[in-house]
Amino acid sequence: MIDEPQKRQIVLGMPGYGNQTAAAGYGLWNACRDMTTVDVRYQAGSLLACNFNTLLCYTLTKVHRGERVDYWAMLHDDVGPEAYWLDVAIEEMEANDLDALGVVVPIKDQHGTTSIALHHDGDNWNPECRLTMRDVYELPETFTSDDLAGQKILLNTGCLVVKWNQEWCRTVHFTINDRIVFDIPQNRYRPEVESEDWFFSRLLYEIGMPGHPLEGIVKPLRIGATRKIAINHQGVTNFTNTHPWGTDVFDHECPQRKRRVSPVPGAFPADIHGWLTRGEAKALENLARGKRVLEIGSYCGLSTIVMARVAYSVTACDYFDGRATPEPRDTRADFDRNIERYGVADRVQAVHPDSFNDLSPDYDVAFIDGAHDYDSVAADAIKAMNLLAPGGLLVFHDYKCQSHPGIERVIDDLLLDGGELISTTETVAVVKPPARILQEV
Repeated sequence: MIDEPQKRQIVLGMPGYGNQTAAAGYGLWNACRDMTTVDVRYQAGSLLACNFNTLLCYTLTKVHRGERVDYWAMLHDDVGPEAYWLDVAIEEMEANDLDALGVVVPIKDQHGTTSIALHHDGDNWNPECRLTMRDVYELPETFTSDDLAGQKILLNTGCLVVKWNQEWCRTVHFTINDRIVFDIPQNRYRPEVESEDWFFSRLLYEIGMPGHPLEGIVKPLRIGATRKIAINHQGVTNFTNTHPWGTDVFDHECPQRKRRVSPVPGAFPADIHGWLTRGEAKALENLARGKRVLEIGSYCGLSTIVMARVAYSVTACDYFDGRATPEPRDTRADFDRNIERYGVADRVQAVHPDSFNDLSPDYDVAFIDGAHDYDSVAADAIKAMNLLAPGGLLVFHDYKCQSHPGIERVIDDLLLDGGELISTTETVAVVKPPARILQEV
């Protein structure tokens, strides 16, 4: 007779102040399809970290007395997850070899920031930044430090799952640290807090590392976060994690983020005004990687930054006065500021259109996104073709847009003259130019 595999055993704790929401209660008692495997504990009290530690102590004692625990989970009494969320979380942990997984939970305000943050080395009081809901949706559904250029993720505990290991679980706890500092620039005193969830996350990262008591005994932990589990954080309304939202594109409050950009590598620069979509940006990124790029029409630098982050270089050609856009104005200051804070200024050269004759014909890609009338696009295409290296490509924005028929007419002329339409992505069209350089289109 074949023995049936043992069911995993879970301790699920809910800390709270005695004000459990209906959605949280539903999530507590519908955490798994088989609730017979779940030991549910509710711990109410006015001391938040003590509630968390009490739930940890219960589980430590349970295992110490010979009972089995495979996972330890915690759900706050104002966080309402979808049914069977714990099954999904454990599947994600097993699929990604994770030791701890936190579900993305937005803070209860209009900004769209979450309480998942990135650690700043040498400063436990001020993280690098908190992730916004817009940041989170630039990342995989379940993400780790590997997706954030190695930066340590500080989890929130509103919906948390830990793979239980009695050895290292005895070395962690929750603590809220407070202090008062004098802010010299503001000429005032202010409080600082290291929250209990970020403190706990930092302890997780220390486990098994050099100098830790369990060095060589347990391996360093893998920590991740996920938006795969839908939740509502209930306040004056429900704050959800099911889509990107909020007034803030990135966390404005953390002092460490001097450049004020998304911490997600390659994230779409959504805070820069322009008319490029995320899909089009990805297409430009793929075209520009490692290439010398000529850009005709830069406006405030949205497409410039997308390409410059991966290109060898970008020459941005623009009058920087917003002509031929719905919002004509001086854009040079915005352009310079944007490429500086996105860290690409060393790969971008801005030139005036009258300087075309001074450029060398060695560009691999020419992105044409200036004035959209037929004559202007045709003139820009001729200039660009004369500056392309052998095998270079023309790329047009707003192809087949009803409001800009001149672009399609120019491309049709190029195709009739021997050019080739290589690909289209939304309104981005890639054209292999005719073999001979045209004098007029």
